[in-house]
Amino acid sequence: MNRRDFTALSALTMASASLAHLPRAFAGAAPAAPARPVGFAAVGLGTICDLFMRACTSSNKAKITALVTDHPDTKGAHYADLYGIPKSSIYTYDDFDRIRDNRQVEAVYIGLPNSMHRDFTLRAAQAGKHVLCEKPMAISSAECRTMIDACHKAGVKLMIAYRVQYDPTWNRALAIVKSGVIGQLQSFQGGFLGQQPPGAWRLSR
Repeated sequence: MNRRDFTALSALTMASASLAHLPRAFAGAAPAAPARPVGFAAVGLGTICDLFMRACTSSNKAKITALVTDHPDTKGAHYADLYGIPKSSIYTYDDFDRIRDNRQVEAVYIGLPNSMHRDFTLRAAQAGKHVLCEKPMAISSAECRTMIDACHKAGVKLMIAYRVQYDPTWNRALAIVKSGVIGQLQSFQGGFLGQQPPGAWRLSR
């Protein structure tokens, strides 16, 4: 496992853990360890969803209980076998709304292309499921507001799977800057590099 994969896996595990008390938190109760893991439906079984599902296997706070894919007989069957998910809990994008009746699903993890984030967040909210949506939240601020409003109206939590606020290295760096021990910060420069294999979608406009 390379450093990038390890960071992504660790971050997703922490994000999963932070969602474990969603039902109690929404009710206004103090966060507490759940009696059982939160059941997640993984939506869109690509690379990022694969990382999330693997992270859930190392957590006692989150569990994959359903799958949503346009390839139920191939990808769906593969992951169902890996995670012990019954065929009745494999959904397509077209029949996603049936997830409302699955009591094993309390939240959905949306790992779809950016342009699909809004629609599936709205559909999940209408189904009464909490939402953990991959970054970026959507493709416009107007779409983001629509997502927030829909989840608020439905009484479900909406969280974006961005990891920096949970990363101990970044939190330590922020603490150092805020303490003033290094003086007044004048400027900051950062960079991010990720290698992609030939044919990866990120290399195509």
